[in-house]
Amino acid sequence: MKRIAGLAVAALAALALGACERVDPGQNFVVSDETFDQSFFFCHVEPELLFAKKCGPGDPGAGDRSGGCHFNSSAVSGMALIDHPPVACDANDRPDPTQIGAGSPAESNFQSASLEMSRDYLTAPIYVRPTGANHPRAIFAKDDPAVTVISTWAQK
Repeated sequence: MKRIAGLAVAALAALALGACERVDPGQNFVVSDETFDQSFFFCHVEPELLFAKKCGPGDPGAGDRSGGCHFNSSAVSGMALIDHPPVACDANDRPDPTQIGAGSPAESNFQSASLEMSRDYLTAPIYVRPTGANHPRAIFAKDDPAVTVISTWAQK
C-alpha cells in the first residue's frame, strides 16, 4: 500500500512539473548588457589566447580529434569560432578597421567570446572551461600567461 501511495505521489509530481511551460522572471527582469573592449579582443585575446592555444582547430598533438573544436560549430556547445587571418593592430592597439567590420569573421569571434566572458573572469566560461572544468581537456593552467589576457580583458 505504501508503494502505491508513493507511486501516486510521484505521478502527481511529474504531472505538476510537466504542466510548467514557462517561468515568470518578474517585473524587474534585466538581461545584462556587458560590453568588453573590442580592440583589446582583436589585438590580444584572439591572437594570444584563441589562436595561440589553438581553440579553433584544436591541437592533434595534445589529443584533440580533427574538426572537433571551436571551428566546428556542431562540435561545441558554445563559442563557435571562425577561422581567419589575425587582425593587424598598430602600436597603439588599434585594429585595422577593414578587418573587423560588421559580419566579419573577427567580429563574429568577438561576439562568441564575449558571451563566454564576465567581469569576474574567475567565473567566466572562457576561463573556467579551458582550465579543465567541463571541457574535453585542459587547454591552459590557471597560472598560464593567457590568464593575464583574460583578466585584463575583463577590466576593459
